[in-house]
Amino acid sequence: MTDLPHRSPVRGLADLGFGKPVPRPFVFMTVLAADREAVRVLRHDLMDMLRKSGLGHLSDEFALVAQELMANAVVHGCRGRDSTITVSVNCDGQRIRFKVQDPSDERPRVCAAAEDEISGRGMLLVQALSDRWGVEASSAGAGKSVWMEMPCTQASGQKAA
Repeated sequence: MTDLPHRSPVRGLADLGFGKPVPRPFVFMTVLAADREAVRVLRHDLMDMLRKSGLGHLSDEFALVAQELMANAVVHGCRGRDSTITVSVNCDGQRIRFKVQDPSDERPRVCAAAEDEISGRGMLLVQALSDRWGVEASSAGAGKSVWMEMPCTQASGQKAA
């Protein structure tokens, strides 16, 4: 009798690509006080949500870009206002979209900060790490939504989380 190593048929399917995690579609929306601490807490919640949805490979970059957009909404979009921001995430399994709405009509700008400045690079990060981003005027007449998108699939050469 020859001792052959046992090979699970499930493991064989994984070798063919069937074992790769498939992102689960989901929709999430919340309203936050325009507060930096709320942004920090939601960033960690977003990372956890992405990991549980099969998107752990995106969690760091997605949460960083989301945090930048939320921070912009709090600092610039709600400046001088006792206000809230509305955050939504929509994943269809192919693409994931993050959107933050604030009461200001002022559009964010990508600009180069001087080397000695400690802020001003947020939209550069958004532009560099997201696949697409943009701004939509609010249908209610005042305010705007800033959004970004990323593909759900892992880039070639990127290791799974």
